[in-house]
Amino acid sequence: MIVRRTFWYITAIVVLAFLATWYTGQYSVFPNSRVVFLRLALLGLFLILVNWVWTWLSIRKMSVQRTQRVLRLQVGNVFEERFEIINPVGLWRLWLDIQDLSEIPGKSSSKVLSRVGPRQNRFYNARSILTQRGSFVLGPTLLRSGDPFGMFLSEKLFFGDKKLIVLPYTEPIEHAAEPPGFLPGGRVIRQKGLDATSFASGVREYQPGDPLSHIHWRSSAKRDRFMVKEFDRDPQADIWVLLDGDKVANFTREKSKEEADSLIVDAFWAWKQDDGFKLPPDTFEYGVSIASSLINFYIKAEKTVGFACADRIMSVIPAEKGERQLGKILETLAFLEGDGSLPVNGLIEAMAQQIPRGSTVVLITPNTRENIQIALEILIRKNLNPVLILIDRESFGGVSQVSEVKSYLEFQNIPFALVQFGDPIGSVIQSQLF
Repeated sequence: MIVRRTFWYITAIVVLAFLATWYTGQYSVFPNSRVVFLRLALLGLFLILVNWVWTWLSIRKMSVQRTQRVLRLQVGNVFEERFEIINPVGLWRLWLDIQDLSEIPGKSSSKVLSRVGPRQNRFYNARSILTQRGSFVLGPTLLRSGDPFGMFLSEKLFFGDKKLIVLPYTEPIEHAAEPPGFLPGGRVIRQKGLDATSFASGVREYQPGDPLSHIHWRSSAKRDRFMVKEFDRDPQADIWVLLDGDKVANFTREKSKEEADSLIVDAFWAWKQDDGFKLPPDTFEYGVSIASSLINFYIKAEKTVGFACADRIMSVIPAEKGERQLGKILETLAFLEGDGSLPVNGLIEAMAQQIPRGSTVVLITPNTRENIQIALEILIRKNLNPVLILIDRESFGGVSQVSEVKSYLEFQNIPFALVQFGDPIGSVIQSQLF
């Protein structure tokens, strides 16, 4: 129980009243006045006792439950949570202060409730706009209440074990023409492959060692023996997305007051606003968003996609297809911090040996120094098809040499896209790259 300033004021009055009682009894020419001061002192003591008991009972046996619909959302989405305050006993609660102590940026879930009746449950919904990637524990929740005179304050802490995973901000890429020569594509190769692909050519009788997942059950039922699917080779080469996590290469500008205010949207109206969120002035955040948008597009187009980034630790996800692969990469992107020490050419040298020849390598970086040209030449020598997405540091307030890099890319006939601060990522990539 916390003692507040009002308690000390009342205590001082009680002490002075007792002193006045003693003084008037000894020296005053009006001895009957000591009764007034004595009653005042006793009233103060009674008031302190009543308020202490009131505060002790104010949150006794009270509980708070937090309920969420989903625990995986993207940056820019609205996270909705239901808070239920349960009063299981037959006592009135004059006021209750519910404070959310979770580390979700911009949370707006704290609230004050009044006049909670006996055996009554009260609830409210809280909405918060997610502005930061990562994992956040939903709790603890602090419940506070006190007496009407503000002498004491009682607190109760409810710890939470649920975690909210905030995935990167992703913009939709609706269409993409795939020019031959640097992006994967082509006609089906009429050659049998050992792996399962999206191109099933027929069925054959089951042989020992065939995976059970390849069994075609309809054909097996018709022919009364196990039949397995045959697959043509996938004509599409792998796509690897490499994100530059070098701390030196990336640039973060401190947000101005106007930009900070633009990131704050009234949570009550957030669910009605589609354009209420903007990425912060951070080249690495733009890189993460570009990577997630591209990977989301390629996975939904049934491409085989891999990912690598040299952050504090090296993160490499082998190339695969499917929604499961998309979930793995997005979750990895959610925890990257852009604090790496490996330059982009070091990342390329480390990954070039692992990427199959003929694959497309999409490199996302704000680096415009000479080592970016070295990195691209390494990819070309390894018979890989580079695609560069360059984030313009100058538009963020940094220093860059975009013109020199653009001249080199045009001379080498390397496809590229230039993303500046404030650009809609999906539209820029569609218009410049595809």
